[in-house]
Amino acid sequence: MLSKKFGFLQGRLSKARSKKILHFFPAENWKKEISLAKNMGFTYIEYCNEKKFNKKNPIWSKGGLKQVNFLAKKFKLKNFSLNDDFFVNQDLIKYKDVDGYFDELIKKLTFLKIKLYVLGLHEKSAITKENYRGYAYIIKRISKKFEKNRIVLSLETSFEANYILKFFRIIDDNNTFLVYDTGNRFKKNHNQYLEILKLRKKINHVHLKDKNFFGQSVPIGEGKVNFVKIIKSLKKIHYKGNFVFENDRGEDPVVTMRNNLIFMKKIMK
Repeated sequence: MLSKKFGFLQGRLSKARSKKILHFFPAENWKKEISLAKNMGFTYIEYCNEKKFNKKNPIWSKGGLKQVNFLAKKFKLKNFSLNDDFFVNQDLIKYKDVDGYFDELIKKLTFLKIKLYVLGLHEKSAITKENYRGYAYIIKRISKKFEKNRIVLSLETSFEANYILKFFRIIDDNNTFLVYDTGNRFKKNHNQYLEILKLRKKINHVHLKDKNFFGQSVPIGEGKVNFVKIIKSLKKIHYKGNFVFENDRGEDPVVTMRNNLIFMKKIMK
């Protein structure tokens, strides 16, 4: 039986300045998103940290953290996960103060009682065949910091499945896992059903996203991602994690998100 705990990435109930902007902190709307979430049937919001430091994000101030906790309690939402894109614009291996960054961030996550931290490894921090061994060693070091604070580390990467398994064998710990992003891992003529079976032991979190054959994000159910097969494969591997919508907003983000939930619940019956 799959978990029916759904969340959405912070900012996906808010209109973006441009359709090209997918991931952003909704500075003017983050409180409203929390108030809407529970009534829409969500268990939690996956909080976000952007590519560039944003002082308006409440996770970076004590007062802001208290506000997040207050609102989550008021609207009966769980503080479960945070998605961090900071290292999309920074090379994780070359970053001067990796330990300082994560030590400070862990303090914030601990205050919120976050259970799962999603680290985006794309663009400047993309894992490749040439650098995956170096990344494995630094991830192993970072993971130990999270494990000491009872926070699970989950990596989001588009690295090919066979090498992901080699990568995890080097890390060799029980606290580092993989986010399976249904959109980012979609490729034409690529069998996601078999890929999920291959990665089964390491998948602990799923981002729900749809894309067309041009690689563009579209509202869930309007693209080429085969969600029926994906859900079938997740059932087969006895997936126990949660689901987070990281979808295209459509014309009306709130309407789109309601439709997302209806679409996925029908498939998961």
